Amino acid sequence: MDTARLQERFEELKQRPNADRTLINAMHTWIVQSNLPHRYRINPAYLADELQVDISPLLTELLYGVPVGLFNLHWDVHCPHCYGITNEFQRLADAQATSRCPACKVDFALDFAERVEVTFSLNPEIEQAEPPLEFFAPIAEFHPRFGIEAWTGERVSAEEAMEPGLYRYMSPITLAKGLLYVEGTPTTTLQEHVISERGGTFEPDTLTVQPGPLKITLVNEMAPRTMLWATPEALPLLPDDHMPPRLTGLHLSHHPVFRLLFRDQVLSDREQMLISSVTTMFTDITGSTQMYENLGDAVAYNIVRDHFTILFASIEQHGGRVIKTIGDAVMASFMSNERAMQAIVQFLEELKQYNETRQIHEQVWLKIGLHRGPAILVNLNDRLDYFGSSVNKAARIQGLARSGEVTFSEQVYRDEAFRRVLDVICQTKLERLQVNLKGLEGEQTIFRACLLPRPDEPQPQTVQPANGASPVQRFLQGLGLGARR
Repeated sequence: MDTARLQERFEELKQRPNADRTLINAMHTWIVQSNLPHRYRINPAYLADELQVDISPLLTELLYGVPVGLFNLHWDVHCPHCYGITNEFQRLADAQATSRCPACKVDFALDFAERVEVTFSLNPEIEQAEPPLEFFAPIAEFHPRFGIEAWTGERVSAEEAMEPGLYRYMSPITLAKGLLYVEGTPTTTLQEHVISERGGTFEPDTLTVQPGPLKITLVNEMAPRTMLWATPEALPLLPDDHMPPRLTGLHLSHHPVFRLLFRDQVLSDREQMLISSVTTMFTDITGSTQMYENLGDAVAYNIVRDHFTILFASIEQHGGRVIKTIGDAVMASFMSNERAMQAIVQFLEELKQYNETRQIHEQVWLKIGLHRGPAILVNLNDRLDYFGSSVNKAARIQGLARSGEVTFSEQVYRDEAFRRVLDVICQTKLERLQVNLKGLEGEQTIFRACLLPRPDEPQPQTVQPANGASPVQRFLQGLGLGARR
């Protein structure tokens, strides 16, 4: 590691206005003291835990470290069975919709929310190192056997007690592979076999042994470096909660600094990527056409822009991402239903204060819809965009809202964290509707809550504020937030 250059780049990172110098110093110290397996691919979730900081400000400094030549950003694709890295790229435009795991011999669709991890490495001008053994090693749930590493000309041995079954042995470096049959009468006698690496192939590529102790000697005849580990031939899908904490591609795409610095990081026009689950929000202004007619284009447009400013700031503050605007409507996404509801509460409270300074015909009243489900990530006009039936459903649900109301699907309502927010801030009775939505089969269960009623419409019965603060205001205060005036 070139520590002088590392110091120089960290000093450059500190020169940015609003740079978190304390955090940057902690990052510098950690890197200097770290071992290669941890810094070869820096996992922001792991580093945040090590430094005892929130991941968002840490991610800000990591991202700003890329253009100053301190870090490189990597998109790593993980197998859904073994969690091994099957592909990696530094530009999202190089991503493909599918990948193949040579160890598991399976093809799978890339899931931006679960199987695409974002990591960072030191810029090659600071450190160039061979991948450590731990970089190739799968997680514990994979149950690998042997784990032998050999450089050119080396002979390395390892022993394992083998149970009956069919196993696959392979090298994640050269992709050499073979089949190991463990069958017949169990034995206590040590069985010994030699496997040679010949530059991408193993010799032999098939072994049959008895259940019991097995010693394998790996001879690296031709490859610069190779490994051998054996796994059961068939592996189940790894559940999400069995995977280590990590920064996913979807999480990164919601970070404001990523969108600021890496606007060119979009998919190829020809590719699309699965998102297994994301919360989509649509908003629309009540009576915007009439507002333009009554106030004139210039005045109405400025009011719409004011409303955009309020919404965009609240969405970003709660980890959301503005996907696009359609006229005066807004489409945004969030990592969770809870964060979406927190953003809604905040921007409605700020719109309430905005409206208090204006005549009724100059006020902004929103209709809001929420749904959570799978989506397809695409490149539309050089921006990341979402498509799919869940996105369409969110838009249809928004169409059922009235002024000051948020409507949401049953999938959102089942989320306990979302309901906890709703229970605190909703001052009116929740409506449950059974409706048919255009383009969707069957009757849908939709919920509707009035959060900010118009003063010129019949008022639903509400809980009276206590101590001068409404439930919404107390909720925002509990988050350490307040409406911006």
